[in-house]
Amino acid sequence: MTYEGLRLKVLKFWRIGLANHRKKHLKSTDFTIISNNCWGGMIYESYNLPKESPTVGMFFIAKDYIEFLSDLKGYVNGKLTFIKSEESRWKDMPQISGDKRFGSYPVGVLSNGKNSIEIFFLHYHSEQEAREKWERRVQRINWNKLLVKFNDQNGCTETEVNKFMETPFKNKVFFTCKHWPNENGGYTVIHQFPKHEFIMASYEPFGKSKYIDITKVLNNL
Repeated sequence: MTYEGLRLKVLKFWRIGLANHRKKHLKSTDFTIISNNCWGGMIYESYNLPKESPTVGMFFIAKDYIEFLSDLKGYVNGKLTFIKSEESRWKDMPQISGDKRFGSYPVGVLSNGKNSIEIFFLHYHSEQEAREKWERRVQRINWNKLLVKFNDQNGCTETEVNKFMETPFKNKVFFTCKHWPNENGGYTVIHQFPKHEFIMASYEPFGKSKYIDITKVLNNL
């Protein structure tokens, strides 16, 4: 097992074991988290809550995620189809081709009628499961209590970071392991060991950490 895998396994016990305790500190539980990776689902688990978002158990390439956010309602109400892994426009990216899991999970194409993006349904066993859960969770979105999250994974560059910071969402967070030009209070820079070119999943915060209090963020939605 890798060091990252070990961290994720240990943190899962902490995240789930104290979930009901954390839940007591929430003012409300009907919030929606839009996330570029599995973090949103982990946060719902950390409070023992149902997943009120379609962006759970999956990830986006950074460029596609920014496009997704540019017309969020258009995309979540758009058409979801599936392609073979080898048909993915991102199949040659190191973040995709270098992951031995690629090819074992569904790859979706989501269209808003004008453009399309790809969704990598990492933790789904079939296209049917991915579609059913996506469509069910789209109906649960609470547009009045929305937290939008991004990080520096999956091909994120300064271009995507700047575009994310310019999005009109009232509540948003950005997790990174390094400093960026034009950095402001919207950036949460997290130190990790060993050093890496992007933040690892096990270092993304939940509950209250020394970097950010997620419970407080959710209570302020």
